[in-house]
Amino acid sequence: MLKTDEQQLTLTAPARMKNGSSRRLILQLIREEGAISRAEIARRLQLSRPTASRIVDALEQEGYIACTGKSAPTGGRLGELYSFREEAGVVLGLDLGTRVARAAIANFHGDIIKRTSRALVLEKSENILPQIGLLVQDMLSMWTGHAAKIVSLGVAVPGVVHTSPVPGYVDAAKVFPGLNNRPLGAELEQLFHLPVVLDNDVNLATLGEYQSGCAQQCSDVVYLFVGRGIGAGLLIGGNLFRGHGGAAGEAGNMVIDRVNLYHSFGGRGCLEAMASIDQLVAASQAPGMPPISAEAVCEQAMAGEQRACGAIRTMNEYLAATIINLVAITDPEIVVLGGDLSELPRAEELFMQPIKQLIEQHTGSSAPLRLSQLQADAALYGALQASIDLALDIAASPA
Repeated sequence: MLKTDEQQLTLTAPARMKNGSSRRLILQLIREEGAISRAEIARRLQLSRPTASRIVDALEQEGYIACTGKSAPTGGRLGELYSFREEAGVVLGLDLGTRVARAAIANFHGDIIKRTSRALVLEKSENILPQIGLLVQDMLSMWTGHAAKIVSLGVAVPGVVHTSPVPGYVDAAKVFPGLNNRPLGAELEQLFHLPVVLDNDVNLATLGEYQSGCAQQCSDVVYLFVGRGIGAGLLIGGNLFRGHGGAAGEAGNMVIDRVNLYHSFGGRGCLEAMASIDQLVAASQAPGMPPISAEAVCEQAMAGEQRACGAIRTMNEYLAATIINLVAITDPEIVVLGGDLSELPRAEELFMQPIKQLIEQHTGSSAPLRLSQLQADAALYGALQASIDLALDIAASPA
């Protein structure tokens, strides 16, 4: 279930109308509450009862909502409760993650009904659509026979996603260069015949934690993704901050030390070259020894192996410096550390506690540092939420 944001729903009517039509606001309220009466809709949105009833009647006739029970308000008569019909539709979300791609189908309330995952090969441009097609086909096969249709698709991609002049145009995808310089949104709409919304995976992971994870009830959030790449999601006043060109939060490009201004990092950002999971593994690799995993590095560090301990200490120092700088700029309520790092063995002991100690020495901020609650699913939850928003935008347009 997605969270309820009481502050948003108690704005004055003129302020709310800037954010959407009455019809869209009613759909959003039903999404958040699950079941709600006409009288409560009118009260919460400061609409007249005739207006609320007229819109509820229309949504019921169009098959989006139905009366699912009755409630007795204090001192009043029984009130009919309305929620989304199961047949109203479902949404599909994809996270084209760096290790394994994930897909899920959810209802309009955000409850995941079906899910799957698949390793994808996205390095080459010609592989992109066929590979994504395999993942979507997995979900369609699982959904065969259900009455509710898939009405929208949300996709989290590891790159910068532009909204103009070509919506859904992707570039700066360092880990999967095959995603670069293409109107991926339009390509997916043509391939799957569905309305599509694309966004950066770290942005959507931030949204996922805000709606369903450890950043609920927080309007100002810093989410730091640490995996093969590094990125930051910035939530300011309850809204994702994207910057002028949609590239805000490309924290992997941050330069932590002035000496690095004169170095080249082979197409990767300075911070990514210093503190990514790839660098952790490389720094822990003993000469002449077979390759090891990040999980193995953590196990070696817990056993006291000096090379692994040193690599983790260096990584923590760079990440702490990054968080200190982000906190100084944004003054968040909470900082969330996510990505592959959040799933490593003994992450709290090996990473979180040392980073917290370093941060406390250099900032007076009271913002807590938390490991991602949703972990590897954060961007998937965000993609589903973006897909629900798109579906409700479509439903808000009268038939």
